Amino acid sequence: MHHAESDCLFEVFSRAGVEQCISEGCDDVTNLEKFERQFNRTKEKSMPRKQLKKREEEIEVVDQPLHNKYRPDDFTDVIGHDLVVNSLMDMMKKATVPHCYLFTGPAGIGKTTLARIIASKFDCSVNEIDAAVHTGVDDMRDLLETLAYKGLGDTPNKMVIVDECHLLSKQAWGSLLKATEQPPQHVFFVFCTTEDGKVPNTMVTRCQAYNLKPLRNDDLMDLLEDVVKYEKFDTPESILKLVARSCNGSPRQALTMLANVADCQDENEAAALLEAPLESKEIIDFARALVSGDLDWKGVQKYIKAMSDQNPESVRIVMVNYLNACLLNAKSERDVPRLLNLLSSFSKPLVASDKWAGILLALGDDIFPA
Repeated sequence: MHHAESDCLFEVFSRAGVEQCISEGCDDVTNLEKFERQFNRTKEKSMPRKQLKKREEEIEVVDQPLHNKYRPDDFTDVIGHDLVVNSLMDMMKKATVPHCYLFTGPAGIGKTTLARIIASKFDCSVNEIDAAVHTGVDDMRDLLETLAYKGLGDTPNKMVIVDECHLLSKQAWGSLLKATEQPPQHVFFVFCTTEDGKVPNTMVTRCQAYNLKPLRNDDLMDLLEDVVKYEKFDTPESILKLVARSCNGSPRQALTMLANVADCQDENEAAALLEAPLESKEIIDFARALVSGDLDWKGVQKYIKAMSDQNPESVRIVMVNYLNACLLNAKSERDVPRLLNLLSSFSKPLVASDKWAGILLALGDDIFPA
């Protein structure tokens, strides 16, 4: 595959991976002589297939959460974000590098992890700011005062990581404009957010921006299987698959869930602990009726009542997985537009306080199209 924007070449070994890469703007350049030659020249320097490194000194820390214990500390350890990692690695080879970065994407996806790795590459001491707490202009002015001078010892440079930066006040953003427009050579900024639309455009244009997407199930399964092996858990593969389906593409959430179900042998018990329904007959029948186009509002009422003891968000996840499978195996393009509309309607995570509202709205859009 070739990513034109970063001019990166890389191998993809699965059909799902190829489709995901094409959707993200990559081109399949298999058997094109120009790219084959370029790839063969750089293959020895390319990133290997991601393998989780066993950290012997950390394995002994029994009370350390799994998501901290196995947090990547180098680009080669990061899974699921190859395009972003390749772009960052290529950027660091250049004589002049950006001093401001913006990472956007869902929670637990690796934004702060990448920021810390960048800090280590630039020999930075790190100051992490939680914008949910330090939101005001005075907080930012105090911060900027600490950046006037270089650090000492092995970390002469300084990096500020602002987590959930969309929560900063307008005045706080304003106080950062000059510092991010022409930062001192020893200062770097990384802004992380789950809501990129709330970051002022004046700041976005100052940053090298990367959007991180949820990990694919294959990547999550690789992570879970490695951790199970290193931790000597006896967790069945079916439960690992349940965790991968239930974590919304978040490796942090996946490892948190794994810690909760590591000792389970029964999938029903694990599902109860995760509050994620198994793909029960009621849910599958519901999904089939929806996809077939035979579902009316009375049918909706019947199925929702039958699933009243289920977590609506978990039902949504099952629906998304079912729709994904239908799209990947669609035999006629005639069905694809409606399936894509359904997938779009079910793609947004639900708010717990809204109960079944999100699912009802998605069903209403399909049954009663405007």
